Amino acid sequence: MSSLDISVTASGTDTVITVSGEIDLAVSADLRRAMEEELLFTPAALIADLSTVSFCDSSGFTALVQVRAKAEEAGVPFVIVTRERALLRPMSLLGLDAVFTVHPTLDSARDALTR
Repeated sequence: MSSLDISVTASGTDTVITVSGEIDLAVSADLRRAMEEELLFTPAALIADLSTVSFCDSSGFTALVQVRAKAEEAGVPFVIVTRERALLRPMSLLGLDAVFTVHPTLDSARDALTR
């Protein structure tokens, strides 16, 4: 059984969804729903902070792609924060590094969004 913690911090400049644990089939739908719920509020930007995610399977990446598409539809910038090789390597192998905007830190993501 996977364990995934999701917390949301909303401000006037962005909404950060902080995720920790492992993203797999057992929890990917929960993650997608949590992010899509935040998109209903049309935040200025949606940031998925995956800095402490240690694993993500194909269902997790599918959920992230779906959220990115909904964010784009809503006109909301969507970025991912991570330095974790466990996420960056599969993203690269799957070609998702060309789909997602990824920043190494929350501060760098926010800096890029305000430019």
